[in-house]
Amino acid sequence: MTSDFTRFFQPGVPAEIVMPTDSLVGLYERSVKEAGACVATDFFGHTKTYSELGDEISRAAEGLRSLGVRAGDRVAIILPNCPQHVIAFYAILRLGAIVVEHNPLYTSRELRHMFEDHSARVAICWDVAVKNLTNQPDDIQLDTIVAVNLLDEFPKFMRCMLGLPLPSLRRKRRSLTARAPGAMSWKRLLSNQGLDPETPRPRLDDIASIQYTSGTTGQPKGAMLTHSNL
Repeated sequence: MTSDFTRFFQPGVPAEIVMPTDSLVGLYERSVKEAGACVATDFFGHTKTYSELGDEISRAAEGLRSLGVRAGDRVAIILPNCPQHVIAFYAILRLGAIVVEHNPLYTSRELRHMFEDHSARVAICWDVAVKNLTNQPDDIQLDTIVAVNLLDEFPKFMRCMLGLPLPSLRRKRRSLTARAPGAMSWKRLLSNQGLDPETPRPRLDDIASIQYTSGTTGQPKGAMLTHSNL
């Protein structure tokens, strides 16, 4: 049976899957080590190598550690697809903490139940969406909101264009970034020398992420996913 269907496989695709024995942290660290000079992310033409990605993950992890994030803690991410999202995701995991993902287009009301449920004390949030966290009732108390400006990862020419005094470009800029009073900037979070490499790493069976369901029956429910699951 095996030989019948494997003839349709592309060259290099194995007939059997070997399950990894490393956590997600071990997998990304191996990529940084083995493919450091290769492009890891490409955001509208602004590229970042695996070495650069690994360095920023380390500095983001140290920034979160200095905020009190420890293994097992929940840290919320409210970001669209962007390099900062990748960095935040792995930085949280590097500490053995748990990522809780949220749609950046959720309203304050939609976020409320989830934050009451997972009780994250730190959130890494698109600066446009920060107002949806600061408008929460008193029973949801966050220690720190880290505000991310997407434009920081845009190519320089695009940032320059969006700075031109044209109404259409000004509207576009306002849709991409906003002031976030009271929040810590992403740049400040990364303003350190990086995490101590001896900091304990998570295990394969540790919880890596809590992903909320769509809530088609009742309130959304947080599905707990281990490093092995992912």
